[in-house]
Amino acid sequence: YENLIEPNNYQSNDQITPERYVEMLKWALVKEKNQLLIGQMLGQVGIVYWNLLTQEQRERMAPELERTLFHCMNDKHDDPSIKKQFFNTFRSVTITETNKKRLFNIWKGELSVAGLRLSENDKISLASNLAIKLPARAESIIQEQYEQIKNPDSEKRFAFIRPSLSNDIGKRDQFFESLKDEKNRETESWVLGALSNLHHPLRRPNSEKYIRPSLELLKEIQETGDIFFPKRWLDRTLGSYNSKSAVEIVDEFLEDNPDYNKQLGMKINQSIDMARRSSKIFEVLAKK
Repeated sequence: YENLIEPNNYQSNDQITPERYVEMLKWALVKEKNQLLIGQMLGQVGIVYWNLLTQEQRERMAPELERTLFHCMNDKHDDPSIKKQFFNTFRSVTITETNKKRLFNIWKGELSVAGLRLSENDKISLASNLAIKLPARAESIIQEQYEQIKNPDSEKRFAFIRPSLSNDIGKRDQFFESLKDEKNRETESWVLGALSNLHHPLRRPNSEKYIRPSLELLKEIQETGDIFFPKRWLDRTLGSYNSKSAVEIVDEFLEDNPDYNKQLGMKINQSIDMARRSSKIFEVLAKK
C-alpha cells in the first residue's frame, strides 16, 4: 500500500496500478477471516476506490467489487461485527443502480441480510448516503428518515445536517455560509458530519468552491474550537479530493499567505497529501 501511494514509483513499468491493487484486495477479502485484517483491507478499498481510481475506472470496477463485498457480507461471515464492516464499505462504494436499489430496500426494511443488525444511527447514515447517491429522491428520503428518528439527540443532529444532504446546490451553499458564524459550529461533531456530506466524492465538481473559504476560516476555527477541530475540519474538507485543481486551490492559498501560521500550514499539507499524491499518479499514468 505504501508503494501504491508513492507517485515516483509509477515511473516504473513494474509498479502495480490502483486497479490491480483493488483486484488483489477483492481476492484477499474473500479468503481472510481475521477481523483486524479485514478492517485494514476494507479501509484501503475505500481510499483506493475514491481517491486513486478515475471515474471511468470506478464505473468499470464497481459491479464486481460491489458483488464481492455483498457476497462476503451475506454468505461468508456469521459474525455480526464483520458483517457490519462489509456493509459499511458496501454502502460507501456502491454506485451501480442495482445495488443502490438494494441499499434503498434495506433502508426501507423491505430487504434484510441475515445477521446484520442496523441501529437507528446506522439507518440515519444509510439514508444520508442514499440522499447523495439518489439525488432525485433526496428530499423524500431525508424527510422520511427525519420522521422516523426516535432519539432526541439524533433528531437534533439530523435537523442540523439535513441541508448538507440536499440535492439543491443553493441550500448547500447557504448551509456552508452558515458555518462562518461561530455559533453554528458549536457542536463540532455535527459540523464534521455535514462537511463529509458537502465534500462527498460524488459532489467534487460542485464542492471545490468551498475549499478556499474553508481555509480562510481555519485560524478562527483554531481560536474558537476544540484543539483537534482544525485538523478534523481540514480532513473532512480536503480528504475526499483527488484532483490537481483542488491541490492548486490549496497551494494558491499558501502562496498568498507566506506568513501563515506554521502549525496550521503543516496540518493543511497533511490533509491535502492524498489529493497531491493522487493527482500526480493520474498525471504519470496518463502519459503512459
